[in-house]
Amino acid sequence: MVIRPCCPALTGLLLLLAAGSAQADESVEPLGLSEARALAVQQQPMLEALAASATAAHESAIAAGQLPDPKLTGGVSDWPINGPDRYSLRRDDFTTVNVGIEQDFPRAAKRRLRGTRGEHEAEFAQQQFNASHLAIERDAALAWLDVWRPQRARELVQASVREADLQVQALGIAYSTSRATQADVLASRVALALLRDEATGLGDEEQMARSKLARWIGADAAQRPLPSELAAWRELAPLPDLLARLRQHPRLNEEAKKVQIAEDEVALARQAYKPDWSAGIAYGYRPDYSDYVSLNFSVDLPVFTGQRQDRELGAKLAAQNQAQQSREDLLREQEAELRFNWLGWQRLQDRLQQFDAEVLLQSRQRVDAATAAWQAGQGTLAAVLDARRMALDNELKRLNLFTDAARYRVALQYFAEDVP
Repeated sequence: MVIRPCCPALTGLLLLLAAGSAQADESVEPLGLSEARALAVQQQPMLEALAASATAAHESAIAAGQLPDPKLTGGVSDWPINGPDRYSLRRDDFTTVNVGIEQDFPRAAKRRLRGTRGEHEAEFAQQQFNASHLAIERDAALAWLDVWRPQRARELVQASVREADLQVQALGIAYSTSRATQADVLASRVALALLRDEATGLGDEEQMARSKLARWIGADAAQRPLPSELAAWRELAPLPDLLARLRQHPRLNEEAKKVQIAEDEVALARQAYKPDWSAGIAYGYRPDYSDYVSLNFSVDLPVFTGQRQDRELGAKLAAQNQAQQSREDLLREQEAELRFNWLGWQRLQDRLQQFDAEVLLQSRQRVDAATAAWQAGQGTLAAVLDARRMALDNELKRLNLFTDAARYRVALQYFAEDVP
């Protein structure tokens, strides 16, 4: 005997509730992945701080290449503090009140190198900004996927909940007319309760993920619903092209600027072997005696270089080598990560195609066959419930594969895109 799934009144009620739910969802624009990435870099405090750092470094670079400020000097010379002329500025003809100006003159090459180092520090800060821009977009996209997966899984489970609820209603009617057993009714109710619990767990997981997404886009935007489907990905460049382009990635450019700064430090350490000099002029006033002018010059004497200049140069050379090796290590790390994500993306594309063609298709056919057999009185309810449970599990497994592939694609986008 065929058991109809539900009565017309129940069907009408479910359609009305579904329409109301759809209308409520349409009142808020879904938050797409691209919009989440864009929101993450808008008014981002981290990027604001890095932009300010780049500006500060550029301004400091200009100042570093200038001469030091002159010094105003003044004082009293040969002032007697005992004898008949003590504390007098007039009676002793050697007592002088003087005022003057002194100026240090670092070597022009040293000033130029300081300015160059400052410019490289400004460029380093700019590369930090660019690398962080891409990293924030990537991390926000991954956080978005962490919300999207449980939301989409909950939608799949809720669809099964609605179907199971209709089955419980139909079995209740059939049991009241002795067309179904109590065991069938209880089995359908247990299956419905398990599905509802699973939907609740996925809802909790989604809300936890939304709290993490809020770190990138704000609490209000993080509560917006997400679309059920992801937009199509832009075509990706071949792996050799991505590997060649990787050397110009902002993260590696950041390390390259560290190498340049270390090279500037080495050049400045070599300049320390060459002396700087300074000059000063002073006017001396002697009450009741002749005034005079003094000219003074001084030159550094780097004669004991073994424990100063040699040590400093050795330290800067070691720091230069460290910066070079760190860049090479980062290049290897980034190349390995790029290859890893490329391989993961390609393999999951193949798995998804095979999964859709074989597993999902046959699991849906099994549900239809089990349901038809049960309705014809030739099968059992347990077979239907088992087929539906397996079909849902396969849908969720397919969703996990799809989400993992999307994570690989987001990582590849980090390597493939430029900062706007």
